[in-house]
Amino acid sequence: IGALTPGVTFAQNGQAGAAPKKPINITSDKMEADKGASVVVFKGNVVVVEDFTLCSNELYVYYDDNKEVKDIVADGDVRIFQQDKTATAGKASYDRKNRTLVLTEDPKVVQCTDTVKGDKITVYLDEDRAMVESGGGGRVRAVIMPEKKCAEDGKTAGDATSEETRCKRSR
Repeated sequence: IGALTPGVTFAQNGQAGAAPKKPINITSDKMEADKGASVVVFKGNVVVVEDFTLCSNELYVYYDDNKEVKDIVADGDVRIFQQDKTATAGKASYDRKNRTLVLTEDPKVVQCTDTVKGDKITVYLDEDRAMVESGGGGRVRAVIMPEKKCAEDGKTAGDATSEETRCKRSR
C-alpha cells in the first residue's frame, strides 16, 4: 500500500516493536471474563480506543503469562479509524507487542478518496507500511484518485464520546 498510496497506513509516532504506553479503553454491551483461558470477551456495540479507534460486534482480548494484553481479535462488522484513514473488514487481529493489524474477510482501507482492497491486509503500525495480499484467484485492487479530498469531521483525538459516535455513524 505504502508504495501505491503513501500514508495509507495506521501509523503512530513511536518505537517499532514497543507496546504503546497508552491504556486501551473498551466499551460494550456485555463483558465475559475467563481467567483460566486468559481471555476477556466483549459483545455488542464494541468500541476500542487506543491510538486508533476500532468498532466491532465482538472483541476477544487475550493476555500473556505476565497479565499483559497480547492479542486483540475483533469479529463482525469491523471498522477502524485513525485521522483520515478508515478500514473495514469482517475480522481484525491486533498483535499489540509487534504492533501489527491483520484485516481479513473482505478488508478495505480508504484514505481520503484512495481505496485498496484484497483478501488480507496487514498494517505495520510503527513502520508506516502495509501489505495487501490476494488469494484463491482473487486480485488486489487499488483506486488512486488524482485529487485528494479528505473530509474534515472536527473530532478531537482521544475523545471517547466522539469515538463512540463515529462508530455508530459508520454502520
